[in-house]
Amino acid sequence: MKKIKKIVAAILAIMIAINVWMVVSTKNQLFTSIDDVPYNEVGLVLGTSNKNRNGSKNIFFAERMSTTANLLKNGKINKVIVSGDNRSKYYNEPLMMKTALIELGVSKEKIMMDTAGFRTIESIKNVEKEFGLKKITIITQEFHGYRALYISNYFHLNAQVMSTRRLPLKDSGNVRIREFFARIKAFLDLYLFS
Repeated sequence: MKKIKKIVAAILAIMIAINVWMVVSTKNQLFTSIDDVPYNEVGLVLGTSNKNRNGSKNIFFAERMSTTANLLKNGKINKVIVSGDNRSKYYNEPLMMKTALIELGVSKEKIMMDTAGFRTIESIKNVEKEFGLKKITIITQEFHGYRALYISNYFHLNAQVMSTRRLPLKDSGNVRIREFFARIKAFLDLYLFS
């Protein structure tokens, strides 16, 4: 029993260490103020659904769209790639994002679509592979931004994150827990399965 406890404790310590390293090694690339974020020609919005499973509005989606529109209006980016899952004609994250941005006053000429961003790692790889870019401003929530930056750094993409407005824990607790494990999976994907 003691041996099992030691193994579990060691695994947990490694998981925590990976999470801490992802945050510490990328925090200087993450911005929380539009005034402070440097200009980049193109932004990348990481995909999420506009609705929750119960049909209610997804606040994470709304915040990403609002932040993206503000970056464009303030001249911090000139164009944006909307990247996400396009698994069927009934579920198309890039189209949802494009529609929402147009409703916020963004010109459709400024929006490029990446319909092969099924996961964060693929969205980031597609920046260079599909769009030929070496620099990008990623738009997402802060807790997700650290993982996105870590992946970007692994692929030598010059990236920075413009974080959305920070949401209270009551609105983001479950997603933050999922993010803890998503960072572990990203680490394994990069170093063991890539």
